Amino acid sequence: MKRRIMNVLLVFTGIAVFISGGIWNINENNKIKKGQKQNTEDVSVSTSTQYRFPAEFDKQQAIWMQWPSEVYNQASRPVIPVMLKIIKALASHVRVNIASRSVDEIVTGRKLLKQSGYTGQNVHFYVINHMSIWARDVGPIFVKDVQNKLRVVDFKFNNYSRGGSQYYIDVENQVDTLTAKLYGFPVIKSSLISEGGAVETNGRGTIMLTESVLLKRNPDLTKQQIENEFKRVLGIKKVVWLKKGLAEDDNITSGHINEIARFASPNTILLAYVKAGDRYLNNYSKESYLRMEENYNILKNSTDQDGKPFRIIRVPVPPTLYNVTDSAGRLPIRSYLNYAVTNGAVIMQTYWRQGRSSALKETEDGVKEILKGVYPGRKVIGIDTESLNLWGGGIHCITQHMPAY
Repeated sequence: MKRRIMNVLLVFTGIAVFISGGIWNINENNKIKKGQKQNTEDVSVSTSTQYRFPAEFDKQQAIWMQWPSEVYNQASRPVIPVMLKIIKALASHVRVNIASRSVDEIVTGRKLLKQSGYTGQNVHFYVINHMSIWARDVGPIFVKDVQNKLRVVDFKFNNYSRGGSQYYIDVENQVDTLTAKLYGFPVIKSSLISEGGAVETNGRGTIMLTESVLLKRNPDLTKQQIENEFKRVLGIKKVVWLKKGLAEDDNITSGHINEIARFASPNTILLAYVKAGDRYLNNYSKESYLRMEENYNILKNSTDQDGKPFRIIRVPVPPTLYNVTDSAGRLPIRSYLNYAVTNGAVIMQTYWRQGRSSALKETEDGVKEILKGVYPGRKVIGIDTESLNLWGGGIHCITQHMPAY
């Protein structure tokens, strides 16, 4: 029988408060106050100018993450050690909010953080039921209204069109609305099936998508209908459609945009490419090379919401290392573009280790310089994410930014 989440438990600064019947939220000073019950609305305008979809490089209030269950700690691809490093790196620059399934899980999380050397006060746990670690995809997607207040857009989730347990899908579908309830944020309902990793925004009215994802999720809709719905609920003016993502992502997400193309500023796009020398390394490289060149041709002939061309910077795809697999023989989904941006920092994925090729290290050093150049004033922090990538996602996939308000 499907379970419903009737109560919310907030845990912060070592204090647990249980609330039954009513929603509580947290003010700027981390004090609890009685809030409003959730306001759920279904906006009916065709192209909304009342909302703005902020970019990740805009100022942030917090980063949301989802604590992993034991499922994610298989010996061949343990996630918690990587997540602890990411949490600590982020917490030096921004508040980190972590959704947990129970008080016991919160106790475990705090204990592991302390054991890892974290002694700060910028990590906060909340009981919000969830199944996965993919906060980018199922967590809250925030927009701002004309009064600069936050609202949460509630897209539908169907487990990346892969089927699976209906209970799993139902639980994942309610993560965003439960988060909205914590703050009393209004929820904008949408029937569109989409994930956060499928949409990239410049914060000024333009988003990038891939056809391979959105048309697969919504087979009964045309591109124009999908565009209209994004305009309605996100307040955007322009949609740039790329074709496909990386070949190795086909059976995972069908080609999320956050693996291949990111806005570093309102008019600067970082776009993945396969180096000419790596093109024929394997079938993945060969196919991804063709796809990324097709996407490049689309972008160089595209414009933003104001009709201005984009500045495009190419970022290499890490080479496939066939000697790195999990116990089932799965390869990690690697990308230097699956990074997280926050106040004062960029947290990027790294793959070079002692004993691996100097060419890989040179490539990685070059990517770091690119990120430093397009994110001036932010510290670029590299974290080895190989065991996380073996689950089919990366740093950006497990983080969801909450704009400042």
